[in-house]
Order: sequence, then structure tokens, then C-alpha cells
Amino acid sequence: MKLLDYSFSTTIDFSSPVRDHYFVLRCMPSPSHTLRVLASNLVIEPEMRYVRQTDSYGNLMAVGRKAEEHARIGYHSSGTVRIDFNWAQPDVPHPIFRHSTPLTEPDTALFAFADHLGTVEDPYDVNAVDNFCLHAMSGVHETMVYAPGTTTIATTAAEAFAAGRGVCQDFSHILIAALRQAGVAARYVSGLALGEGQTHAWVEASVDNFWYGYDPTRNQAVDETYIPLARGRDWSDCPVERGSFVGLVDQIQTVHMSVKEHVEQ
Repeated sequence: MKLLDYSFSTTIDFSSPVRDHYFVLRCMPSPSHTLRVLASNLVIEPEMRYVRQTDSYGNLMAVGRKAEEHARIGYHSSGTVRIDFNWAQPDVPHPIFRHSTPLTEPDTALFAFADHLGTVEDPYDVNAVDNFCLHAMSGVHETMVYAPGTTTIATTAAEAFAAGRGVCQDFSHILIAALRQAGVAARYVSGLALGEGQTHAWVEASVDNFWYGYDPTRNQAVDETYIPLARGRDWSDCPVERGSFVGLVDQIQTVHMSVKEHVEQ
């Protein structure tokens, strides 16, 4: 069990004022079998009204609009969560997590990579499925080079694999493609991990109807120091921030997050 304090801030500066700014944020942890939200706060600047909703994947969202002109928007999400894997409950995966999406569709090279990883020896054996997922995770990690700035949010798994480089989003899409090719249900997770820096992404795979986490960027199984913010078939289902506005402008985005173990006062 881990008790974690998290802080996540994003500021977007526009080169000139924009208006009619609609936004959807998935920057607040959603309660689940293994995660309890003990405190949660969201501050948006300039001040604007928003409502909290839940999407079809169960992700908590903040949805709002700023009609007036503004040259900057910032949001700060913070709080405390308790994570305990002992609370896990069976969760039969929806069939959509077994099928490719535009961002995870394998091409010939990615098909060959997935075939090279082998197959699950016994799909009904927990250790066999977990070992295969760990093997596939390591395969992605060893094949890809972490290189920020070489891909975009629109880069597909096949494109990143062909380039041999990318970021956590790309590593995760490639692992999802490989797992689904092997018949393992897999989903994309965006969230925060212990430490400071940027948001992170990893993969959850269904092992005997329990979701296990795998981080191909760091080549490690996900533990209780990871805080999920949103889940989906791929990145496009669960971006942390998405919006639209009226204005032809350049944007500069600044992101910072921090996750620390909670210290009782």
C-alpha cells in the first residue's frame, strides 16, 4: 500500500489572445478497485466554470469553456491518493481492448516483431501470461530508443517502430499492438509516476481477468507508486488535456508534475 501526494500543472501561453476556448481535462485520478482518492483539487486560471463528468471508460473529466479573450490558460491538479493492489477485483476486459486502433494497427514489420516475441504458452495460466507480458515489455524497451521530440501525438505504433525511437506514448502503443497480436487484452494508461518531471504512459494487460501494469519505457512492472489518470484503447481515448479555440496563434506549453510519498503530519 502506498499513500501518495501528487501535483500536476500545465500552462499554455498563446502568442495573441484567443476566445471561445473549450477544454476537456483528464488530470484528476478516478477512483477504482485499487485507488482511493483522499483529496482532490483543481484550479483553472483564468477562472472559468467547468463541470465534472465521466467518460465511457470511467475516466473523470473537467469540461468547460472560456468565452472571453485570454492569452494564457493554466490548470493545477493536486491531491492525495491511496493505492493498494490487494484491493484488486476481477474485471473481465471489454472486447474492444483486443482489437487494433488507428494508433496501434501493426504493419508488416510490427507483425513480424510481435511474432518474434512468441506466444502465450497457456492463456489460462497467470504466470505464463504475466511472463509473456514482461517478455514483450522488455522486447519493446530493448528495441526502441527514448528520444523526446522525434514523434508527435499523431505518430502511430508502426511509424514509431520503423523509426526505432519515440517517447512513452510510442513505447506503450507498440507494446499494446504486440500484446493484442498475441491475444492478450491491453489498454493504454496516462498518468503520473513517483518523482518529478512530465506525465507518463504505460500499459495494462488483462491477466486472468485482473489488470496488471507494464511500463515499457522504464522496463519494469507497474507498482503502487504509479497514479493512473485515464485509460483507453490508445492515447486518443484519454489525453490529459484537449481543447479548441478561435484564434490563429502559436502556443508554448509548460508542464510539471510531482509525486511524493505522503508524510503524515
